[in-house]
Amino acid sequence: MVTRKLPLIKLLVLLSLATFSASAIAESQQEIEARIRALNAELYDLHQQLQQVKTPGEAALDLPLEQLPEEVAREDLNERRELEQESSRNPFSITTHRTNYLFPVSYNTNQNRESFRTVANGTPADSVELKFQFSAKVNLAEQVFGNYGDVYFGYTQRSWWQAYNTDASSPFRETNYEPEIFIDFDNAWEALGWVNTRNRVSLNHQSNGRSDPFSRSWNRVYLESIFQRGDWAFTLAPHWRVPESTTNDDNPDIERYMGYGDIRLAKRLNNNHEVSGQLRGNPSAGNIGTQIDYSWPAFNSLRAHLQYYYGYGESMIDYDHRVHRLSLGFSLNPLFSATGLNR
Repeated sequence: MVTRKLPLIKLLVLLSLATFSASAIAESQQEIEARIRALNAELYDLHQQLQQVKTPGEAALDLPLEQLPEEVAREDLNERRELEQESSRNPFSITTHRTNYLFPVSYNTNQNRESFRTVANGTPADSVELKFQFSAKVNLAEQVFGNYGDVYFGYTQRSWWQAYNTDASSPFRETNYEPEIFIDFDNAWEALGWVNTRNRVSLNHQSNGRSDPFSRSWNRVYLESIFQRGDWAFTLAPHWRVPESTTNDDNPDIERYMGYGDIRLAKRLNNNHEVSGQLRGNPSAGNIGTQIDYSWPAFNSLRAHLQYYYGYGESMIDYDHRVHRLSLGFSLNPLFSATGLNR
């Protein structure tokens, strides 16, 4: 009887050791993360003390000390990392990707009426419509390249809805669908006072889901890099279009209007107001699209949001049609948040 019990006892001991080891690793990871946060706080205190030594007169007057621009950028980066880590621990967690907004009033002085006739049986498009964007992502894998590289699936849907056009039964004039798989590399490289807080490589598909002759789609690979300096942020996102056969290409001249990437400059103002400008297009062809956003806290987690767009490339159906649009409504995630600096 004793010899029969020995294998069972050994198995129970091994299972206990494995459980203890997994628990110890989890505790060790949490302890390391807590230590990193403590070291960041200590580094901030040391910078504050150093600034007091450099400016003893201001310290004697008890004036508030301003953070260095590099420190502000690193704090934003650490906050984003912590939120992403908390999200990734929940396998069912879905987080925001690009800005989520709802503009009940979106006025365009130059509607693409030709493309709308097929949707509304000849009824003209209203100049005022409703525009909204929904964008979310989910984490698929972490640290695929050593300690770097988190893989995500993202989905963005942007719609232009003729909500007030009752004569045409209030149809959706255009909807763009944008699924993508991307890898994020968070880092803290510093050069000339700017901190490169993130680099992203993405395989991106964008289409409007319509049939010929109004079908529009393309596939791209883009590299997005974000640079921060205090309350300033600069985003550079060049892309390369995946070639298509001539017979399957819905929009062979799209790069003539959309260009080869996006550039955005953003600024965080007092009282958490934010302003940004985005530029896309093909300067050599004389086709440019510009977007300006301004948002400020309204109530709870909502932000009042004003958006202005002029030029080409606002939507897939309007990529070669000049738009002149002013929109007013609400948005959710600020630019200077865990995911807000995504284009």
